[in-house]
Amino acid sequence: MRFKPWNALLGGIVYLYLFGVLFAGMPGAAVLLLLYAGACMLIAWRLIARAESRRTGNTIEFAQSGATDALGFQWGSFHHVFHSKEAVNESFRDALGAALRGKLGYSAFQEITLKDVDRDLPAPEARTFLVSSAKETTRHAGFSIMCGFTRSADIQGVRWWLLVSGIRDPNKTFWFLALSPVMLPFILYAIVQRQYDPLKKVMTVYPGFFNEIDIVNRTRELQFVAFETLVEVLDSFGIDTSDLKQQKANILSINVSGGQTSFGSVVQGAMNKVSGMAVGGGAKT
Repeated sequence: MRFKPWNALLGGIVYLYLFGVLFAGMPGAAVLLLLYAGACMLIAWRLIARAESRRTGNTIEFAQSGATDALGFQWGSFHHVFHSKEAVNESFRDALGAALRGKLGYSAFQEITLKDVDRDLPAPEARTFLVSSAKETTRHAGFSIMCGFTRSADIQGVRWWLLVSGIRDPNKTFWFLALSPVMLPFILYAIVQRQYDPLKKVMTVYPGFFNEIDIVNRTRELQFVAFETLVEVLDSFGIDTSDLKQQKANILSINVSGGQTSFGSVVQGAMNKVSGMAVGGGAKT
């Protein structure tokens, strides 16, 4: 994504004007303004760098919410609960990993740890999930599926999240830094509480027609393979899948053209109803 020079021109004019006005009346205040602005920009840059470093490790820290933000924007999710004494979750995990590699060319499952460091907790809580990712599109949109498995006695559950990642927008990054002297005082508390993610402000999914096609196709393909594999595994253990098949049909038949989609900010209308269609029959989102 290209940097648009008019951003730098506009930002430079505003800063030069403010500096000139202050310097004419209070030279000392003008110097303090420059020092304050420079310090804020440095802090903002460090916030972005630290947030990006979270993407490279196997442990992702968060506070209360935003656990998957480091992996991408959440496009949809699905949760299914069933009863069985057999090792169904383990079979589904292996079958889905093989299906993702064989049918879509995704990477092998990798374990990641999500760690809630909320200060209101007596101690940090960590849980492990599995993540498989695909190659980026030509416009640098990335795709991942994150899976979690639960079991309480003979009640088992599987949940997956579809995640779409973008690229750092140099224009958004410029304004994030340029406006940091005004912005930082208002987000300082959230930063201290580890509840602020600067990547949400500077990342974007390229807002192009072809990228929209790629994203809709890839996410539907991923949802289709996950559903097909889950149905096959549950059928092999003699578990009723009639309700699950109905939910699959509802989710995969949604027509995105009827809603509003803005890929630049990943605000969706109809497509985000994917995660809201799976209700009843032992499944939820």
